[in-house]
Amino acid sequence: MCLHLPIRTRRLELRDFRQDDIGAIHAYRSDLHVTRFMFFGPDTIEETRAYMSTVFEAKSAEPRRVWELAVVQASNARVIGGCDLTFEGTDQADLGYILSRGAWSRGYATEIARTLLQRGFLDLGLRRVFATCDRENNASRRVLIKAGLRFESVINRHRYAKNRWWDSELYAITRDDWFARREADA
Repeated sequence: MCLHLPIRTRRLELRDFRQDDIGAIHAYRSDLHVTRFMFFGPDTIEETRAYMSTVFEAKSAEPRRVWELAVVQASNARVIGGCDLTFEGTDQADLGYILSRGAWSRGYATEIARTLLQRGFLDLGLRRVFATCDRENNASRRVLIKAGLRFESVINRHRYAKNRWWDSELYAITRDDWFARREADA
C-alpha cells in the first residue's frame, strides 16, 4: 500500500520533498515562532540539511513507513510547510504538520489533517491515526478536533527536548469512527 503522489486538495498539493525545497524548509524550521511547540528548532542550516537527509532516506525505504511531504500552495507552487504520516506498528500512524507563519490561520492545517486521514485510511489501510500536541498549543488542538480526532489522554513528561520535559495531549481516530463520521456528514 502506498500514497499516490502528489495529493491535491482544493488549495494545496502534498508531494515528496525535493532538494530545491531546502530554502523554504529552512525558512520555517529556523523560525522561533513556528518551532515554539515543536521538539526541534529553531534549526541552523546544518540541522535543516540533516533533517532533509533523513527525509530522503525514509522516502527510499522499502516498505515506506514515513510519508513526510511538502505542503505546496496550489496557486503559486510555493512550499509553505510540511506534513507527515509516520507508521507506528503495522496499522497505525502518527500525523504531523508544520506551516510557515504566513500560512497560519487560513485553514490549511485542517485541510492537511483531513486529507492525510482520508489517504491514510483509504490508501495505506491504517486502522488508527493519532497525533500529539503540546498542552499549550491551542491552535493545533483546534485543528485536530476539527479534523475529527478525539482527545484520548494527557501524556505527562512525554518527551525531553529543548532542555525541558514536554507534557502533551494525545488525539486519535480509528478507521471505523472516520467512516462513520463521513457517512453522518454525507
